[in-house]
Amino acid sequence: MLLEDISAPITTLAGIGGKTARHFHKLGIRSVGDLLQHYPRDYEDRSTFTSLAEAHATGKATTVATITLMDYIGKPSNPVLRIFINDGTELAALVCFGRNFLSRKFSPGMKVFVSGQFEMRYGKLQSTRFIIEPYTESPKEFGKILPIYPTTEDLPQTILRSAVQAALRQYLPLLDDPLPPSLLAARSLPPLPEALAAIHFPPDRAALTRARTRLIYQELFFLQVIVVRAAMKRKTQLQAPVHFPRTLQERVRRSLPFPLTPDQEKALEEIYADTTSPRPMARLLQGDVGSGKTLVALLAALPYIEAGHQVAFMVPTELLALQHAETAHTLLSPFGIRTALLAGTLQPAARRTLLSAILRGEVDLVIGTHTLFSDDVAYRNLRLVIIDEQHKFGVSQRARLLEKASHPDLLLMTATPIPRTMALTLYGDMDMSTIKTMPPGRKPVRTHLAVLGKEEKVYTWVEKELEKGHQAYFVYPLIGESEKLELRNAESMVEFLRRRYPRWKVALIHSRIPDEEKERIMREFMQGTIRILVATSVIEVGVNVPTATCIVIEHAERFGLATLHQLRGRVGRSDRQSYAFLVYSPDLTEEAKARLRTMKETTDGFLIAEKDLEIRGPGDLLDGTIQAGHLRLRIAHLTRDAPLMHEVRKDVEALLARDPGLLRPEHTLIRTLIERTDKEPAL
Repeated sequence: MLLEDISAPITTLAGIGGKTARHFHKLGIRSVGDLLQHYPRDYEDRSTFTSLAEAHATGKATTVATITLMDYIGKPSNPVLRIFINDGTELAALVCFGRNFLSRKFSPGMKVFVSGQFEMRYGKLQSTRFIIEPYTESPKEFGKILPIYPTTEDLPQTILRSAVQAALRQYLPLLDDPLPPSLLAARSLPPLPEALAAIHFPPDRAALTRARTRLIYQELFFLQVIVVRAAMKRKTQLQAPVHFPRTLQERVRRSLPFPLTPDQEKALEEIYADTTSPRPMARLLQGDVGSGKTLVALLAALPYIEAGHQVAFMVPTELLALQHAETAHTLLSPFGIRTALLAGTLQPAARRTLLSAILRGEVDLVIGTHTLFSDDVAYRNLRLVIIDEQHKFGVSQRARLLEKASHPDLLLMTATPIPRTMALTLYGDMDMSTIKTMPPGRKPVRTHLAVLGKEEKVYTWVEKELEKGHQAYFVYPLIGESEKLELRNAESMVEFLRRRYPRWKVALIHSRIPDEEKERIMREFMQGTIRILVATSVIEVGVNVPTATCIVIEHAERFGLATLHQLRGRVGRSDRQSYAFLVYSPDLTEEAKARLRTMKETTDGFLIAEKDLEIRGPGDLLDGTIQAGHLRLRIAHLTRDAPLMHEVRKDVEALLARDPGLLRPEHTLIRTLIERTDKEPAL
């Protein structure tokens, strides 16, 4: 049995009922397999004992002591139990707030294990945060290294540990190892059952290190198998050479009211050079928000269209599809290029008409969301596929669009800059073009921080921008009111903002609004009829309104760094000075402080991407590479584990060179997992 096959519900483990299971569900743990892959975030070493006397210096002790006295302190109406212990080196008091029940379990004279944090209070060494257990030869939580899991306040570590122990006892004997013994031996890696047991309950630090290395290796191994196989497959695909003329591209370029930036020029030449290869193009075009990637993509499509081919341009949202379609129509229709928007909101009759035109080759450039690869969509001569914000699409979604043609060229685009180490990992099989220079005249967005309660200055600043004829965004983390979170939300704040700015039209947009209504609102905002747009992060991608010079992001600490940068990119899209105001709650985590500090200090998307990796790991950048839930990175970190990644890649390349189809018996389980990834729909 593979670890990924353990689908038994968490409730099949002893002691986990429906109520407890709901707490597990909040952590994303629904099956026993999920539980076994819920790895500890830290460990508490109770295998080494330290005395109470040492706690004076370290603040911690794990010791064997004798209870010398028990009494109560506090008011008679609300007494608090106090347990005095002595381990032969020092006397200490355990103050049992909320744990008076311990008086029924312990009594003076008993020998106990104790571990806790100690400090001097009122002239005595004491602890309010401690674990106590009767002394036995086989203690439950002492003499060992204990895991500390990511959890919620409703799910104690003791319940998590018991559940994991039960799962290990029941399933480890049944577990198969997907990696071949020869590979494990060559890398001195322990078998999977041994590694799983040691990652959760390590017998010692050396065993923990070996277990972590083994589990990280396995996750990186399957990631590299996917990437290397894709590269090998692409090298075997050949297409008939075609001459792609550039007359149309030059005519459109001459019509532009501005020159291309050097990086745009370079990217355009790199893409065109790919068309001369007998192998299909596979290129990633990355650039910061507002750097002009869409223009490069549209210009890159023109030689294909001039040669009589069709181009499909897929984007993640209807809003972005609408904007790209309008941009393409304005730019290209004067030159006789036929563009179309295949929207999900099309009425059946209009959809049939458009699909018929696409099939007959009467549409040169088709722009849409996932509708582009619907079963009823067929192309006459599709040769180039462009995918914008590609990490928001899964492997199978991209594959289904590519299947609409025979080995078409592929241009992936992302406005989420990808650090070099990650780019080589995820897209090592692709060529890469990067746009760093911004169009001339653009000014960096000035970012200001404001704590909640002092945002009136922000509102006044926005008012001054509105008086200049400019527009503004207000962004909130929630659509409506939440019973659990005391956060401002878009639906309530739109009413406040209408009262605050009565002279200007204020509109609300979020994911629950019907697509037709969203399109109407966005058109009015782009035309300037709507002056203030209240939204959620639905506007994160692609909204381009040059007269919008202010964005106010309230509860900014609730957004990830990449999202904050994308949202900030909605302004600063002209030569006007633009501003981003990040309004935050006073009670910030260290991670939230780091995010806001980064946003304040830089507007460089590449630096922000590096910082985002340091703070939270690869996150959504992986989504377009590994969408299958059973192959997600749970313990590996692409930057931290980069040295190991290079070694893994060598192993994978050597293995696939010997057995490209993974047909050898020792590679059967590798093939099984990879085939599931190929078939599994994107999440």
